[in-house]
Amino acid sequence: MKITMIGAGSAVFGRNLVADILWHDALRASEIRLMDIHSERLKTAEGMARLLARDFGAKQFRILATRDRRRALEGADVVINTMGVGGLDAVRDDLTIPARYGVRQTVGDTLGPGGIFRALRSVPELLRVCNEMAELCPEAWLLNYSNPMAIHCLAVERATRIRHVGLCHGVQGTARTMRMIVAIADESPRAIWRHFRRPYDSPARVEEWKRWWDQGDDPDLQYLCAGINHMAFFLTFRSGGRDLYPALWRAARIPHLRRFDPVRFALMERLGHFMTETNDHTAEYTPYFLKKPEEVARYHLRVGGYLETCRKLEREYRRLRQTVRRGRPIVPLPYVPSQEYAARILNALATGRPFVFNGNVHNQGGALISNLPGDCCVEVPCVADGNGIRPMTVGDLPPACAALIRTNVNVQDLTVRAILEGNRRYVRQALMLDPNTAGTLTLTQMDRLLDALFRAHSRRLPPDLR
Repeated sequence: MKITMIGAGSAVFGRNLVADILWHDALRASEIRLMDIHSERLKTAEGMARLLARDFGAKQFRILATRDRRRALEGADVVINTMGVGGLDAVRDDLTIPARYGVRQTVGDTLGPGGIFRALRSVPELLRVCNEMAELCPEAWLLNYSNPMAIHCLAVERATRIRHVGLCHGVQGTARTMRMIVAIADESPRAIWRHFRRPYDSPARVEEWKRWWDQGDDPDLQYLCAGINHMAFFLTFRSGGRDLYPALWRAARIPHLRRFDPVRFALMERLGHFMTETNDHTAEYTPYFLKKPEEVARYHLRVGGYLETCRKLEREYRRLRQTVRRGRPIVPLPYVPSQEYAARILNALATGRPFVFNGNVHNQGGALISNLPGDCCVEVPCVADGNGIRPMTVGDLPPACAALIRTNVNVQDLTVRAILEGNRRYVRQALMLDPNTAGTLTLTQMDRLLDALFRAHSRRLPPDLR
């Protein structure tokens, strides 16, 4: 299998991806092509991949590192997109400029002013990749990992004929968190109280926490989760024959446990189902949580916290670069695979053994989720095997869940139209309909914010949107 990674300079993510690939026996004779425009980061990614192949004993694993995207794409079987356009400077503008106008964002990579302008920068480049794929590897699968996920996948669907699916760790990450919360809720009230009264780093507390966290990795866990990326609802949640939702409702009434995820518990109480993504992420997709400082404090939200996340990733990258330069092992062995889906999907495509996962795909005229728009990107269970990747039909979501999702779909639709038609008016309308922005600013304030964002991002945008 020929696997191309566009944006290989995202070496921290690439470390897990390459290690996951090498963990699968059927993929150890693959060829991975690492492509990035930054020479130094590309060199780090190549060195990392070679050290991993050495430590896994994968002598047949072939590695190509190149800045030539066409060379990386030619004849590829799978293309994995992890690229970001604009770097940390662009992310800083995405967050700090709206903040000056009163719009609080925690992450700003999926919806809101930050998500819209991230899409304006990145979608045109992704579509150029797809056009090159159509020429150089037309049968390849595109696995998209870049945000804004739904906007990326919807643009690819509308503008190309490339086979694609969007991958996120929100569903499996949330499922593990939910299972851990249930494990804690199963303890006696006295045991829970005693745990949280102990010093944060006390051995007893650390040991209890590890035990609960390990229970999150439940081999009998079963669930049906569907919606859109970062706003998918767990319609069922079971372990073996046990329905875990009653314990989750019980956890919502325990103050110590509610603090794990106060935003999503608040929405669960009103909508009936727990949802992806994180507490900070979810607050951005609705108009309720970020409009007032007291609400921000009440729900423990980290306004602008994504900037610190980016800085931490930079620090982790620098540590990884030093590890590569010294030739030290990259991951502990024996290796425990990450929670990412990509390598498991590649293994299913290569071996024919089915793998079920949640993927982001087109709604096919409403064939997958019937009470969401037919021309939108949905996140539903999918099956990968030797025949490719196929999404499963879910049917109707609970009415209120679908209604909340549609507020986000409207923004995604208008943003994609803006990019494909080169029409700035759609950008203005997308911002008008964004729940967080509309819940905070007047129309006049939105106009001023939009003008400031266009000025700041001008050199990063395609010519027809500058």
